[in-house]
Amino acid sequence: MQRHCPPPQPPSDGYDEAHYRARYRDAPYYSTGRNWRDYAPAYRYGYLAREEHPGERFEEIEPQLARDWLRCKADSRLQWTEARGAVRDAWRHHDDVEPGAAHRGH
Repeated sequence: MQRHCPPPQPPSDGYDEAHYRARYRDAPYYSTGRNWRDYAPAYRYGYLAREEHPGERFEEIEPQLARDWLRCKADSRLQWTEARGAVRDAWRHHDDVEPGAAHRGH
């Protein structure tokens, strides 16, 4: 789905890049040798995907996200198996910072 591919700049409303940047190296899915440029597109992708699928669970959308990752990953060197955790974290963090977003229609 083209719409939730990360734009060149992160979304401005609610997306907190500093939150992810401060935590990605300590995340259980972090791969040694990867850097912020690898993970940033995955976090943006997860955040935007959540915006587009407000009433659905990550597990329901994951097959579609996995298929679209290669097209949407920008400069990231991560394969879906590496990016999945960051995408899921951004999906969940979106719900934490946007109360009710999981149930709100757009």
